[in-house]
Amino acid sequence: MFYNAFICLLIFFKNLRLLLFLLFSFSLSAQQIARMRAEDDFSALRNDSLKKETMDHLKEIRVLGQARLSFGGEWREQYQSYTYFNFGEVPADFVTASPHQLMHRILLHANLEFPNRVRVFAQMNNTARFWNPNPLNGMLDENLLSLHQAFVELPLTPNLKIRAGKQEYAFGSERLIASKEGPNTRITFYGTTLKYKKNNWQWDALISNPIKMNPGVFDDVRSNEVLGGFYGNYKFKKRHFVEPYYFFLESDQREYLFKTGLEKRHTIGIRAYSGSGNFNYDIELAHQSGEFKGLAIDAFMGVWDFNVAVKKALFMGFSGNIVPGDQSNSDGQLNTFNTLFARPPFGQTVALNITNTVNLSPYIRYQDYKKWMVTARASFVNRESQAEGVYTPNMSPLRPLKTKNQISSAAGVCDIYALDAQYFPTKHFSFQLEIGYCAAGNYLKETGIGQNVHYYALRNVYRF
Repeated sequence: MFYNAFICLLIFFKNLRLLLFLLFSFSLSAQQIARMRAEDDFSALRNDSLKKETMDHLKEIRVLGQARLSFGGEWREQYQSYTYFNFGEVPADFVTASPHQLMHRILLHANLEFPNRVRVFAQMNNTARFWNPNPLNGMLDENLLSLHQAFVELPLTPNLKIRAGKQEYAFGSERLIASKEGPNTRITFYGTTLKYKKNNWQWDALISNPIKMNPGVFDDVRSNEVLGGFYGNYKFKKRHFVEPYYFFLESDQREYLFKTGLEKRHTIGIRAYSGSGNFNYDIELAHQSGEFKGLAIDAFMGVWDFNVAVKKALFMGFSGNIVPGDQSNSDGQLNTFNTLFARPPFGQTVALNITNTVNLSPYIRYQDYKKWMVTARASFVNRESQAEGVYTPNMSPLRPLKTKNQISSAAGVCDIYALDAQYFPTKHFSFQLEIGYCAAGNYLKETGIGQNVHYYALRNVYRF
């Protein structure tokens, strides 16, 4: 552990001069920075008459004739503090159930493009955890040095291209496939993706293996899980969209009802949503079929989010979900919905998934689309089925536990109260304060340690 921390600090200070330079170098072209950095578009800088500022000179560098080379990166520092992490239910070897930690991340990438011929993208990752010896997010807390992304992209037609190699995925609302920004290390996949775009349609078709993250140097490996499918997006009015999708997952790494085995699961769904306006909606429905250890899979997910502007930049909203759990242990079916590789639906306060829950979540949000987005939210979470427990976002069992009471008729899981304030002073900088309180319900108290959770986090990110 000491060795890893020393190496991380060495790497950090080695790049400190560059990072400080970046911190005070602003660029008008920063609006082209994408959250998924492989999708950055700085093509406007190819206009030689355009006035360029400091950071612009790292973008669209002409090399080898007509080829273009760009560099970019991210520096994130995140402080987290928990009182009774995971409701106090932590492994016996944990130093404390109320940890605090500093999370450090540096991402640096390069993009080389030969117009209409080939594109090569590579991204390095360095993440580290300090002050807390026990990982809270498994192998995602720390990854000393890794080749985070590395792919080649070829155009097949003017509207179709193929991408092969190590890459990130994030589709739609990220309720099923996400890069998982919250943990220290984002997740990646090794696969092949067909990307189609024409008029109002966009399609991604993929076949891939998730990458298993390890904490050392260049020691990440491909898992034996298989994820495939497609995701579409169609704009049918000025600000109205529909997204049909299908995913296939084959895995022997998921556990349901204290059983592990080969899972073959099909997910078909559709999402309808609106762009920014005075009234906004987001509705998603999905059904799963397949088999798991001789059980026929029959599972469902329904999620919604509505909000309306009550004043300029001030919105009141109401979101929630109905995701039924397994209905019986003896009917030959598994009704547990697998959220695949989704983002944490309730933020970082509590590692709770929407599987086997009914959730109602009123909120109020201030969003000026320039510098501020502040959301205050309450989420009231109950079990849908008494025949099954609840899960973490990565589909590990949260309750019941093998070593604790497994029988409870209680429905209440928890009540979550959260404040998320984000400030964007420039196109490069962002600051975030997250405060959360989670009151444990009777179900958690009857099946294990059920302490109330207090959480706060401070994050700052610089991107170029």
